[in-house]
Amino acid sequence: MRFSVLKRQAAAVLVSLALAAPVLAQDMFAPRIYVNDRAITNYEIAQRALFLRVLRAPGNPEEEALKALTEDRLRQTEAERLGIKLAEADLNAGMSEFASRANLTVDEFAAELGKAGIAPETFRDFVA
Repeated sequence: MRFSVLKRQAAAVLVSLALAAPVLAQDMFAPRIYVNDRAITNYEIAQRALFLRVLRAPGNPEEEALKALTEDRLRQTEAERLGIKLAEADLNAGMSEFASRANLTVDEFAAELGKAGIAPETFRDFVA
């Protein structure tokens, strides 16, 4: 009898987790704030904060991530207003230069970041 109660409780926990998972995933990609009609999502903040932790940047990683992403959005808006576009070659050169500081290629650097749970786009956006 006791075993079936534990089974039912475990099943209830699993069902509640299964039902909550889509909500958690949605919240991750929900906009946290808007800067000039440009959303900054919880996911972007979490990724940038993780990236800053890996780089051992000073300060509170989440606060610094939010500040940096806000500044990024402001720069993007101003660049569009002025008609400035980042060339893919320039972005690739910047990513190569950044990765070379760790004596790695871009692919090697991205792979190391991936081991820490950081998406390649986070690195790309940081350099851009």
